[in-house]
Amino acid sequence: MAEGNSTMQSAAGTRLNRRGRETRQRLLDVAIACLAEGTGDSLSANRVARAAGVSWGTLKHQFGDLDGLWAAVLVELTDRSGANSPEAWPQFSGSIRERVQEMVDAIWTILHTPEGRAVETLRAGLPTDRAERLSAFPQTAAAMAGYEDAWLRAFEYALVDLQLDPDKVHRIECLIPPAIRGINNERRLASAADVASARQGLVDAIAAYLQ
Repeated sequence: MAEGNSTMQSAAGTRLNRRGRETRQRLLDVAIACLAEGTGDSLSANRVARAAGVSWGTLKHQFGDLDGLWAAVLVELTDRSGANSPEAWPQFSGSIRERVQEMVDAIWTILHTPEGRAVETLRAGLPTDRAERLSAFPQTAAAMAGYEDAWLRAFEYALVDLQLDPDKVHRIECLIPPAIRGINNERRLASAADVASARQGLVDAIAAYLQ
């Protein structure tokens, strides 16, 4: 886990002992589970504390406030995704289309995991206005940017040996996550065949653009 070392500190700057580290990890696991459910008040710190069987004071000691909790959750999720561990990334050797297909499939799969659903719930629960989000949740906004940047670097890595136009690669990096989220949102309204066709159309269009 991202936060499992013996030098970990609480929000107050005190060094956590083994029990403190275990409590912190339990709170992170419970917070992710609450977010993944996406029901009720998913972004309630009190709900997380109750579900973890601790007091609000314990949560506050560990993370400081709601902003600190969600920032820590995003750091944990970034670590779990493996996107921030280049040494563990696979080697890519296929065509442009094959590599784009792998990345699209990877994001699609992640969206359906508890971790992926947790990120989407958290994203939807934050203020939509950028200035308000940065003011109210500065740590969370920074951690969300780090989560997304890790995946952008993973996409760059998948194409790095193909000597493609860097401007085109950057545009596609910015396009794929929201495009996949949009298709994912259509699952409730469209047939499985239509959704699959939309994904394949996206892959075909991106591959043709990058050629």
